[in-house]
Amino acid sequence: MFAKKVVIITGASSGLGRQLARDLAARRCRVVLFARNADALAEAVAECEAAGGEAMAVTGDVTQPEDCERLIAKTTERFGGIDFLISNAGLSMWAKFEEVTDLNLFRRLMEVNYLGLVHTLHFALPALKKTGGLIISIGSIQGKIAVPAHSGYVASKHALEGFCDTLRYELEETGVDILTVHPHWIQGTQMRANACTADGAPMGESKRSHNHESITLEQCAREIIDAMRDRRRELIIPPRLRLAPILKALWPALLRRKVLRIFRGQGN
Repeated sequence: MFAKKVVIITGASSGLGRQLARDLAARRCRVVLFARNADALAEAVAECEAAGGEAMAVTGDVTQPEDCERLIAKTTERFGGIDFLISNAGLSMWAKFEEVTDLNLFRRLMEVNYLGLVHTLHFALPALKKTGGLIISIGSIQGKIAVPAHSGYVASKHALEGFCDTLRYELEETGVDILTVHPHWIQGTQMRANACTADGAPMGESKRSHNHESITLEQCAREIIDAMRDRRRELIIPPRLRLAPILKALWPALLRRKVLRIFRGQGN
């Protein structure tokens, strides 16, 4: 079902976005990769073409509406339409709220994680309606439950969740569906190295290591593509985390103890 389908992926120069691009190209998709790093995008395009798909890079920033408008214009100009929009660009943080010295990091998190989808979808929606397309919002399990030292990140992912829930009502009977993805921590990405610290600077080499709760990049991409094929409404990775929202609703104290135990295992 993926052959010749047009897929836009934001945040496609590294990590999950780049893995999804390669895997979808191997299924003969026409992949449009969007990110700020032109050199990394060129490398990713070459990987997609080697995998057997047709690929195009567009350099830009999801926080800039004009860049997103240009992305959609270039995509439709070359390929004639859009079948899938994967909103993957993301930014994290690791600092307790009381320790934050640069409040601008909260604005940055909201602009990338929430407005990144708002901007791209605003311009892509007419094309998606024509094809009965699918919107894939790469969120986080933190869009459903809170985690210490991630206040701004958690807030942005909750905003993303609310936005997608609202759109499901508005897009009823248009043929456009929304898949929200809620992964746990993912190995093999630069998410932690780029996460904002208390002063807004990236963590870099001081980043914390993943524990046994994390999932692999390949596993995450594979399950997302399977969910796209089935046009599912929601995907939680790994499946055992489906219990988390239930615990939040019925046994919040138990969930709080579990979250704190995992958090302390991350070096806090």
